[in-house]
Amino acid sequence: MAELAESHFQEVYELWLQTGWNIKYNISLADFIKSWKGSSVRRCVWVDRKIVAIARANTDGLMYAMIHDVVVDPNFRGQGFGREIVLEIIECLKEMQIKSIQLMTANGQIGFYENLGFRVRSDSTPGMDFIQD
Repeated sequence: MAELAESHFQEVYELWLQTGWNIKYNISLADFIKSWKGSSVRRCVWVDRKIVAIARANTDGLMYAMIHDVVVDPNFRGQGFGREIVLEIIECLKEMQIKSIQLMTANGQIGFYENLGFRVRSDSTPGMDFIQD
């Protein structure tokens, strides 16, 4: 995967800021870039030279992977970009032969992830797991 040009990090950060998550984390652009670059798998979806979706995953390289920061620009939702980017990350993690792919869902998004092959864990274990074929 080609690395993002430095000039694109501001755009990725601004898309991520739209989620409201930074109210809790209060991280700077520099910290976001460090976090993004520190992730094992990073993906962006582009439409006409504009980044409209982002997602990333971290993994130990063998057993576990956690998908983070799946964000689609509100103006581009409902067009399949979220599905596209999550499936790209899953495919990459499968190629790495990761045994367990997990994620935490935003409120109201369980159905979206279930349609991609994830299942809700029991109430005693939060999050979701991807069901491997």
